[in-house]
Amino acid sequence: MSTPISAENKPLPVITDLTRPFWTSAKEGRFVLQKCGHCGTFQFQPKPWCIECGSRDLAWTPAKPTGTVYTFTISRSVAMNFPGWEAELPVLMCLIDLDDGARLYGQVTDCAPDKIHIGMRVEVHFKDISEDAGIPKFRPIAGT
Repeated sequence: MSTPISAENKPLPVITDLTRPFWTSAKEGRFVLQKCGHCGTFQFQPKPWCIECGSRDLAWTPAKPTGTVYTFTISRSVAMNFPGWEAELPVLMCLIDLDDGARLYGQVTDCAPDKIHIGMRVEVHFKDISEDAGIPKFRPIAGT
């Protein structure tokens, strides 16, 4: 299967029944994650079972739109060999510890590369990437 490509020449996610609520909620400007009805764990990547207790009682639930940069990398060349990323260079990619407990891989925007740091507080914002999907991205929380 080939990677779907956006009009901006960037890769698009392969949307499945399991992941569709995440992408469509982001398109609507809502940040949702799977939450276990048995143990209360928020998780990302979407799975058919809870990563903590194995329960299949999972619901897409609004999540706190804030977190902390756990680690990051700065890409100064065309990311993933897709020329569509060139206009966004350098790209700041991070692992973010969300305030609800999950860890998510995401792009930090609106931040100079020399200002990003481990422990930086960030908040979600959204970008439409197709007719069916949006993507959560993050930016520094002002004043932190």
